[in-house]
Amino acid sequence: MKGVESMSYNLNNADGVVNVSQQVIEVIAGVAVQETEGIAFTQDDSKLQEKQMVKLVKVEDVDGAITVSLSVHIKYGMSIIKTAGKVQERIAQDMENMLAFQPQAINVRVIGLLKG
Repeated sequence: MKGVESMSYNLNNADGVVNVSQQVIEVIAGVAVQETEGIAFTQDDSKLQEKQMVKLVKVEDVDGAITVSLSVHIKYGMSIIKTAGKVQERIAQDMENMLAFQPQAINVRVIGLLKG
């Protein structure tokens, strides 16, 4: 039986290199989704636990460029483009504040609408 290998990323800053686990990046992105109005991972995110949340965020490293991808629901009646843009901005801001790092891309896939 194979064990699950935990990925980590070396992020360069002015003082050197900081090694950050993939789960840290996933949690930062997941919390940003939960704290952005009108957007959620599921119809009822109130019951979503951290282990489930990080499974809904995908972090990829392609040639040293980190990409964050997530699938979400947006509240019915809200602008899909504006709401997805807000969560992209929030993730980028949180990554910059906590990790002094900006991902290459933040991809948001809207898979459903939340009932009012």
